[in-house]
Amino acid sequence: MIDFSQGKWLLNHPFTNHNPRHIDDLAAKHFERFLGDSLSRITKMENGNVIAAHLPFDPSPEQLKAARVATGHDFLINVQSHLGRNEMGSFAHAPAMGSTVKTNGASSKIRIYNLHTGEMISETSTTGVAEVLKSEGDKNWDYVNSAQTIAVKSLKRL
Repeated sequence: MIDFSQGKWLLNHPFTNHNPRHIDDLAAKHFERFLGDSLSRITKMENGNVIAAHLPFDPSPEQLKAARVATGHDFLINVQSHLGRNEMGSFAHAPAMGSTVKTNGASSKIRIYNLHTGEMISETSTTGVAEVLKSEGDKNWDYVNSAQTIAVKSLKRL
């Protein structure tokens, strides 16, 4: 269990291959629910771009301690969201001939670091996949979540 009632928390820029602003806003919205004013977004800090440039998703203890000195925060939250395959739109339909298997998928991960010790104190991850087999003559339409929807839903669960 992580005690979110103590310290100053820094939300790093999102590590994603789609819509970083949306992922940043989503993560901030959900972390602000229980961190309140103790959460700062690196994307909103005056020197945030410089600090973020030196903080990869898996930072070294030295990079974490440097971030503590530069920001005065106690903890760092890293959010990663990766779209995998996105082979279908919202509705899957049958091919004209034969059969097809199509897949939409995404993965998300959140890591929390203690900036004083330079150690990771939490890691959670999730992967979501929607796979549909459609054959010629199948008159039904199937609703399928896009890879982006899967990524957002997985982040909300984390």
